[in-house]
Amino acid sequence: MIARVFQYSFAQARTKAMKGNLLDSEDWYYLSRMSKLDDVVRYLTGTTYVGILGGRSLTGLGSRALLRGFHEELFRAYERLMKVVPSSGRKLLETLLCRYEAENLKTILRGIWSARSASKIRSLLYPLERVSQLPIDELLQRKEIAEAADLLKRTIFHEPLLRAMPHAITQSSLFPLEISLDTAAFEHLRSAVSSFKALSLDDAPALVGDLIDGVNLSWIVRLRHFYGLSPEETINHTLSGGCHLTLHDLGALARATDLQGFVAVLPDVYRKSLGEAGQWAAISILFQRWFVGRLHRTFRRHPFQIGLQVAYLLLREMEVKALESILCAVELAESPDKVAALVSFPVRRAAGV
Repeated sequence: MIARVFQYSFAQARTKAMKGNLLDSEDWYYLSRMSKLDDVVRYLTGTTYVGILGGRSLTGLGSRALLRGFHEELFRAYERLMKVVPSSGRKLLETLLCRYEAENLKTILRGIWSARSASKIRSLLYPLERVSQLPIDELLQRKEIAEAADLLKRTIFHEPLLRAMPHAITQSSLFPLEISLDTAAFEHLRSAVSSFKALSLDDAPALVGDLIDGVNLSWIVRLRHFYGLSPEETINHTLSGGCHLTLHDLGALARATDLQGFVAVLPDVYRKSLGEAGQWAAISILFQRWFVGRLHRTFRRHPFQIGLQVAYLLLREMEVKALESILCAVELAESPDKVAALVSFPVRRAAGV
């Protein structure tokens, strides 16, 4: 225990200080009611996001530039925390970040598939330059997906891509490749967090398990009820390592034909929160709101653990996603009520004053 205190005391102090800079309920109340992008930008200059402006004029700053800045700030938060946690904790945070590497690879494969220029593809990537372990420059020069896959031999993505390649060719679709990249990233994360299971005071394994549960719920809804895949195909694409959803649960959820039946087979821990869903699209939003509470509870538990950093970074990710939703709502001129209904704000209570 004493060793853990020494290992995590500085990291704990830094993480709590960073958490204190997250946007609060009052911020979200005002942001969700803004109708102009310039107003959003002006408001953010009074928050920790002022740094993304880089001395540029507020007027005419586009949503794409803003969103890139939000993610740059997120990845800097990863860097700051990876520098102050023990080596085992750093490894876990690197694997948590690996999900964004998978997203960048999917964007590159889509670009190659549709014959987009390297500059166009690059503009769509997450700004991971300082922390990425992928050969991005070389990947962007490839014209064939097989050639790009050859560049990934030293990464966790190579073997999964090779296994999925025949299915992609048969189906004339990138879907098997994309799902293989997502699965590889989460399997890597699950493997990394398994080393913390012996530490009963660490929330990290449970947080990752809850995260995986949320991804599985989202994928089941999307694959079954939006893309029309069969229950068997859907089950094959779910992730292992969830905290509360067993393989039996995932099978029952994939076979549910309506929303009422879906909610009925959920474990008790999720049923009350997700039971409020009036349509399939609400399942993911309601889970995110449940997950926000779960992440905040970690800060009331044992402080000297990597779970604290995991919880903060996931809250920060949700903050960036909520900001992205605000930008989209402004561009689409959505009403504040609709924004509040469709966006999951990463605060413990509903946005309001």
